[in-house]
Amino acid sequence: MRKVLALVLGFFLTGLLLAPYGAALPPINSANTIIVLPTTKIVNGTPLHIGEDAITGSRLGAFLVLQGITTGTYTSKVSVPVEYHSVPVADENQTYRLNRRDMPDVGINVSDEPVGRAIVIQVNFSRVYFNSTKRAAEFLDRSVEIIFNENTTPLDIGGDYKVVSTIVDGKDTMYFYSYTEVKDASGAIGDTLTVGDWAIEFQDINLNQREMLVDIHYPSGELRQKLMEEGRYYIMYVDSRGNEDFEPFDSYPETRIRELLETGVKNLFVFTPKDFFVGIGGTRSVIYDYWYYEKVRQYQDGEVYRGQWVWDIDPAENLFILYLHVNTSAGFHRVFVGAGKRLELPTDWGLALEPLFIRNKDGKITGVKAYRFVRTVMISKVVSITAPRVQATDDVYSFIINDTALKSIPANRNVIIVGGWISNRAWDLLEKVYGEKTVENIKKEVMSRGYVVKILDNPSNPRYKVIILAGKTYSETRKAVDEFMKSL
Repeated sequence: MRKVLALVLGFFLTGLLLAPYGAALPPINSANTIIVLPTTKIVNGTPLHIGEDAITGSRLGAFLVLQGITTGTYTSKVSVPVEYHSVPVADENQTYRLNRRDMPDVGINVSDEPVGRAIVIQVNFSRVYFNSTKRAAEFLDRSVEIIFNENTTPLDIGGDYKVVSTIVDGKDTMYFYSYTEVKDASGAIGDTLTVGDWAIEFQDINLNQREMLVDIHYPSGELRQKLMEEGRYYIMYVDSRGNEDFEPFDSYPETRIRELLETGVKNLFVFTPKDFFVGIGGTRSVIYDYWYYEKVRQYQDGEVYRGQWVWDIDPAENLFILYLHVNTSAGFHRVFVGAGKRLELPTDWGLALEPLFIRNKDGKITGVKAYRFVRTVMISKVVSITAPRVQATDDVYSFIINDTALKSIPANRNVIIVGGWISNRAWDLLEKVYGEKTVENIKKEVMSRGYVVKILDNPSNPRYKVIILAGKTYSETRKAVDEFMKSL
């Protein structure tokens, strides 16, 4: 009776180490598994069925490759182009201006006049022809124009900006400045205000005299100490030649700022201390405003903005015109727009002009019946796709190995040992890893049942398993393999 109880207890304790093969198995496929095949050929003069075990192991290998092919749902965010069209516009040699009546989804503020934040997009159809040789619409010089004012240039760099036009050396010129305005900021003695390449360090504040002493760090590295009075304005700038200067004013220097911007200053910093006060803890502090301009681009008449789109700057009206330029002698080629093509506007609006052709009964293009504006917008959508997913090894030599090649249990793979302890030397490694008692109990189960499907936790990583498929004979080993495959 004691022997029976000891035997039952031994099997119970061993079972704690062995997972039931149908429960909580991780995904097992050729990408995360090693199959260990036996190589011993003769034991005690008796030939073993190694060839049959190898065939069984190969069937298992093919099965695990297929196990790595599953069906999954994949979700991705894709961008889809969506088009908006204007009404067809007939060519009657008129000057046409795009409007919201003809194209409600134009996407920008268009108007007949470039005022406020409105933009004019116009086509001079007297300069657009049907070229019968090319069978395409031909656009001549200045046939298409986009007219901006200082609030609506296409040179958006993010944030606020200022555009100033002037005449430099007889050429109409446009300066484009990034612009920052800060109101009612505050700082205390010892603080430093850094704006662009300029820095003002607050050294001392005289509350009675309503003034403060500051150290100004110039972009060149030069340090100058200045006295600033409450309510006065101070301009600091680097001119177009790189010279630095400092100028005080009793009121907001609008005229001087405009003059400096029209000269193309590299940067311009306007600062005014508005009020002095005692802050928390008795710290003397200042409330201030500042404005900062930094030149980022400049263009002159005739300079190319993009492709064959050229600037025409009008300082008198403060207007900036981008026009389609055609001048073969200067390298601006003739512009033809044929079937399936569009004349793209040189902006990020996605706008283009498309001719609508007349075709005869043979499908041959014989003329243009009208034109229309087209706006293309990319719309983001979430798309789900059901498709096969493949997890498979690209190295069969690391997937199926012989028993002499298994020196240790890898921490990042499942290990499947095919065959019993007589034909497969990997059982020696099992004894070292799990102990002789555990392995001896598995052997007894093989001898009593004929075969086993035994699953043990990988000692280095329980996410992976060590699986024993063994029988007393090759046919019983095959049964173990078949039963394991069915369980998956």
